[in-house]
Amino acid sequence: MKRFLTLCLIVFVVLYGLSGCGRGSDMEAGLVFVNQSDAVIVEVVVEFQDQSGGTRNADSSALRRGESFGFQAGEYPATVYVYDKAVGDVVEGALARITIREAPPEGERWYVTARDGAEGLTLLTSTQLLDPNEA
Repeated sequence: MKRFLTLCLIVFVVLYGLSGCGRGSDMEAGLVFVNQSDAVIVEVVVEFQDQSGGTRNADSSALRRGESFGFQAGEYPATVYVYDKAVGDVVEGALARITIREAPPEGERWYVTARDGAEGLTLLTSTQLLDPNEA
């Protein structure tokens, strides 16, 4: 019985690691969405020229400040859409969106950071992870 439970645990850990729980690994991600806001963000959809995809927490709960999602990069330009509900695809009613016209420099990735602004949710892009304490 112990061996069976140990084997099941090992299989679960391996499958969990391979699946990435719906999030791209930071090592593989060409575009990383980072939440540094208090806004209710439930789903993030990225639409590249050749592919699109969205992701959210498994229970559709809102991202907490500091949480992130990674996306496999496609062909640029790419548009990032942020929603306050589960949508599954690009639809009307995004809280915010931003278009990135070109691929990042070789060996780097884009970070799209959500921040609270005077006019609501603001999305910023950078090839460096932005400091959450800087405005």
